[in-house]
Formats: sequence, C-alpha cells, structure tokens
Amino acid sequence: MYSLICSSLVWVIHVVFKQHQLTIPTGVVGILGTALAIILGFRNTSAYERWWEARKIWGGIVNESRTFTRQALTIVDRTEVTPELWENCSRIVRTQLAFINALRLQLRSQDDSEEWKTTVGKHLREDDYANVMSKTNKATHLGMLMGYAIKELNAHETMDTFSYIQMDDTLTRITDLQGRAERIKSTPLPMPYDYYTMSFLVVFVFFFPFAFIERFIEFSASWLIIPITVIISWIFYQIYVIGSVMSKPFAGWKTDVAMTDICTTIEIDLKEVIGDSDIPEKLKPKGGALM
Repeated sequence: MYSLICSSLVWVIHVVFKQHQLTIPTGVVGILGTALAIILGFRNTSAYERWWEARKIWGGIVNESRTFTRQALTIVDRTEVTPELWENCSRIVRTQLAFINALRLQLRSQDDSEEWKTTVGKHLREDDYANVMSKTNKATHLGMLMGYAIKELNAHETMDTFSYIQMDDTLTRITDLQGRAERIKSTPLPMPYDYYTMSFLVVFVFFFPFAFIERFIEFSASWLIIPITVIISWIFYQIYVIGSVMSKPFAGWKTDVAMTDICTTIEIDLKEVIGDSDIPEKLKPKGGALM
C-alpha cells in the first residue's frame, strides 16, 4: 500500500502537474538499493544461522534421547533387579519423552493445560506431573527427575560408578541443548537489524519512483512506474519478511523448526524400544509444512 501511494503521488506530480524538476538521480537510488540489498543479505544470513542452529539443537536432542534410552535399558540386567527397579529404568525413558514435549511447549510459549496433559502428563505419574506443573521451568524439573532416577539406580548398586557417570554426562548434554534452545528463544536479533533495515526500505520505496518516472514518460508509458514500483517494493519487503520469520524458529509458525514432528519421531523410537504399545503415528504435513 505504501509503495502504491508513493508511486501514484509521483505520477500525479509529474504527469498531472508537470513538475518534471522533482526528480532524484538514478545513481542515488542505485546506491541506496545496493546498500539495502547488502543489509538484507546480512540480516537474512544471521536469521538463517539462528534457524539452522535451532535445527541442529533438536537434532542433538534426538541423538541424546536415543543414547540416554540405550544407557537406561542396557546398563541394568533385567534378570538381576527387582521389578520396581526395572520399572524405574522404563520411567526414565518416559520422563525423557515428557521432557522433550515440555521443552517444545515452553519454546513455543504454549500454555494450554489440555495440550500439556496430553503430551507431557501421559508420560508421568500423577504426582510427578502435578509437581512438574507447579514449577516455572518445567523442562528443567523433568531433567531433575531423571537425575534423581539414575541416582536411585546407582544407590541400589544396579549400575557401576562408570555407568552412572556416563548417564549423568548424557543428561548434562541434554541440559546443555535445552539451554542453547532457550538462548535462541530469549535473545532476538538486535533491534537495529529491524529498525534500520525497515527505515532504508521505506526511504528506498519513496525515492524509487522519483528516480525513474522521467524514463517512463520518455517512452509514453508513465503509468508503468506504479506497478513496477509496487513489484520491486514487494520483492524487497518479502526478503525482509523472510529474515523476520527465519529469525524466530520457535514462534509457532509454519517456518518453525518442526519440533512436534521431531518429538513424535523420538516418541516412536523410544516406545518401540521399551515395548510400549501406545505408539503414535508419524505426522503428515499440513498445508505443506510440518510443525
């Protein structure tokens, strides 16, 4: 709309009121356009790096979840421990499933209690779930529950000290991945990226028709300045929007890192390992996107 108003105003000034002296050298607009393109390029590169780092973090969560599950189920000989201790091993795996879903919901700022109950609560005992929901950072508390669980296994001498250290190291890496994801969520791109980029874009759109209107008048096609200004402005603006959405990989948009799909993949893998029959179906794209 802004580009349409600017170009229409310039057309009226030059064609209707014949004020041909109101022009801007094309070189000035060319320099401004080049500067704008460079700024947009840097901004979009930074935005994509944030998105790609977020994706790598969740790839790491997939790998560490599988590692943690393998350790929880293989360091203990099922034939040599009580059913209660073996159930504790399985509960560690289920708590990890609750953790990844809690982290996903926290990163997307989803507070719907029903969503939490169906995706997090189903993996926990009622008392554990109630305890978790009373905490501010629920994913962190779930990490603590897993730490307590492996500490209990070690206390009953069902694992050696080396195995305990290995599992604790894996849990530490999972916590590190959580912190890295939270850092991306809580630290947006610096404000000057948005402010100056949009300012340059506004100035460029305003100057553009003043620089080229006389060229179109020479070819008796002055009206073309309006659609061409709109098209060029739209292209630059869409590049700006791409940077905006890519810089927020946990915003709940279609451009998000597909955390729901990743969590479903982890849940399928881990539940098959522990022999759980309640295995979810793989998600299918909706509107061309996986969430």
